[in-house]
Amino acid sequence: MLKDISCQSAYLSSREHTIQGITPLTERPALLVARGFVLPLLSLLLLSFVFGCGSGGSSLASAAASDPAPATGSTTSSAPPAPPSHFVTEASGATFLPRSDSYCASAITPTTAESRPDNDQANGTVVTPQWVNDSENGYPLWVTKRNQVTGNFTGSTTEILRWAACKWGIDEDLIGADAVQESKWHQSAVSDDCGVPGEASYGILQIKNLDCSGAPIHGGYPQTQQSTALNADWWAAHIRSCYDGDFQGLLYNGQTPAQIAATSGWDDVLWGCVGFHFSGNWNPAQQYVQQVQQILAGKPWLQPGF
Repeated sequence: MLKDISCQSAYLSSREHTIQGITPLTERPALLVARGFVLPLLSLLLLSFVFGCGSGGSSLASAAASDPAPATGSTTSSAPPAPPSHFVTEASGATFLPRSDSYCASAITPTTAESRPDNDQANGTVVTPQWVNDSENGYPLWVTKRNQVTGNFTGSTTEILRWAACKWGIDEDLIGADAVQESKWHQSAVSDDCGVPGEASYGILQIKNLDCSGAPIHGGYPQTQQSTALNADWWAAHIRSCYDGDFQGLLYNGQTPAQIAATSGWDDVLWGCVGFHFSGNWNPAQQYVQQVQQILAGKPWLQPGF
């Protein structure tokens, strides 16, 4: 937890760099004046080195867990940080998200192993998404994020999940665990099948297109079935949008994510968003969330024979 708190403190101080910079004890006063804009950056780098910021941590919401995050759109980051070895959940409202498709493609370490060879065709497919059946079109902040979902990446199943985690700032182990719960990592998976094409949930993260009455849910079919990257890209964008507070009036029980985090922590907000993907409502304690938490604890995708 010390690691998370220290990283968040550095994160916050970098946003107040002209006032709140941390001065090394060996700095001379005259040099402090001359380098008033440089020292805070050096301090941030020192903290990053000592505490390992950006390399993971015990909390899924490690980039935002120790202090209430700024309101959506209020952070001042202008560029993404250097690629970490493990993609974590970035702060609610982080303005450098989404990272670009090309940035995240270059940040992924190539792998030769493929645990799901049946995904090969979908893993190599890039399609143009269509969202004509999205019941959440009335939430403009979500629509803005959804319109940046491209699925513009090809690779192994592991690489695709990491790419989506990078793009939207969602912990890569969380997307891996939810994909186990939803499909055992099989892009061909179909559930909630009403017997009519399009009236089902599709893909590695089970994006529901229409319900059995033909009413819109999330849309995206058949593209979300054809492309693993598009499926994962959409899921990560949806979780990010929820985490940023884009669904006021639909979720959060009349609060903002920051208000929830102030009393329950940012992990509680994140798990509420995972539950929202499954049930469409706000209940961080629902059974689905507990199942994903158990999967996350075991990380079965790292085990032989997965």
